[in-house]
Amino acid sequence: MRRSAWVRIGGAVIGCGLLLAACSSSSSSSAASTPPEATSAASSFSSTGSPVSSSTVDGKWNGSYQPSGGGSGDFSVTFTQTGSSLDGTLSIAVQCLDGAKVTGKVNGDSIDFGSVQGQCTVDYKGTIKGDQMSGTYDLGQGTAGTWKASKA
Repeated sequence: MRRSAWVRIGGAVIGCGLLLAACSSSSSSSAASTPPEATSAASSFSSTGSPVSSSTVDGKWNGSYQPSGGGSGDFSVTFTQTGSSLDGTLSIAVQCLDGAKVTGKVNGDSIDFGSVQGQCTVDYKGTIKGDQMSGTYDLGQGTAGTWKASKA
């Protein structure tokens, strides 16, 4: 082989060695520490890419409601939460709603749930702050009001 070919081969070997050393050094330092932003962003989405709720409402909640026309009453609802989806049962002294199955969603601090199995339906919308939630409800036909509940 000619001398110029050996010089080129030697230069290529040295260049590859430097590149390999730089890549090894770079990948080991980035693999050792994951930026906090990547960790928190990954924890706010489910494996399907859906937003995951920051509020946990799983369990029993005791509450009261006030119809717009006056009066008040008590209720309880027991939720089973899977990601941002809710399933549960409503207990209330309103015959057409007592024992109704409810479904809903939690999105951040917002909650939206309603009866899906009862002689009548009710839709609740509100916000969650720790062990407290409150909002508005609507039974349709002009019957609406406010509600609040605390974790039991």
